[in-house]
Amino acid sequence: MPIEKPIFITGLGRSGTTLIHTMLSTHPQVNWLSLLCGKFPGRPYLNRWLMSGIDVPILNSYLRRRFVPLENYAFWDFYFAGFSKPNRDLVASDVSLRTKRALRTVASELLTAKRRRLLVKITGMPRISFLHNIFPDAKFIHVIRDGRAVADSRMNTFWKGWQGLNIWSGKMPAEYQEEWERHHHSFIALAGIEWKTHLDYLEELKKDFPGIGICQVRYETFCTNPIAELRRIANHCELPWSEQFERAAQAFHVKNENQKWKSDLTDQQFAILEEVLEPYLVKYGYESSQELAAPRSQCASA
Repeated sequence: MPIEKPIFITGLGRSGTTLIHTMLSTHPQVNWLSLLCGKFPGRPYLNRWLMSGIDVPILNSYLRRRFVPLENYAFWDFYFAGFSKPNRDLVASDVSLRTKRALRTVASELLTAKRRRLLVKITGMPRISFLHNIFPDAKFIHVIRDGRAVADSRMNTFWKGWQGLNIWSGKMPAEYQEEWERHHHSFIALAGIEWKTHLDYLEELKKDFPGIGICQVRYETFCTNPIAELRRIANHCELPWSEQFERAAQAFHVKNENQKWKSDLTDQQFAILEEVLEPYLVKYGYESSQELAAPRSQCASA
């Protein structure tokens, strides 16, 4: 079955990508990657059988509880070694003919007659131009969240910054290196710099590949009105809206968790993070040292 208009959700981890990915996966035409893809990357038919089983009413509830949408980096690494942990963003020029053939083939083998729109979540490096080279008609969604909330949340979960310069292969850009040293190699400063670096990669992508259409979604706006934002995302992805999909989306409890960082950080950590992030908070529509303003979100060409 030919692969057409796959949907990719990107953003730095802890930005709200999982929430949006999970809600979008309830669309009846969407096909997503389960743990079967990670455990058996060379057997895409297993995940295809799962997708078919989900459309059987008597099996739907059980399979939905047993299997959930995942990122499955083992699946991607199986077809492109290094996909999960590149020391820079992956770009279009990194795609070989072999890689393109392999990923387009396995993507098509995941589809069912009913679920023909592949939905994938990938966090960290955007990898957007890389994926666009392989899937020229792909739809991209980029999720952004207040950098203070992201930095705090990442440090409290799966963050690898404790090991040092994990995303720069030991060589941080000079201006960020100076900033980190100025804060005496503070980990909270490093987490903030990591958020800025992710946005730097996105800005570089916009400059180098202006024709790639990306739907920008703010976590805060999504939490305020999830159904309206989900409808806007579906429209960008050319997914038909239906009462069935809306009912499924309304079953989710969506709550803005942005305020946690205010009670997690000490005054010193708060001051460091504010200083590191202030120019970018202003640039991306977040208010420094105040309650988050209602930011505007829009679909635009990157």
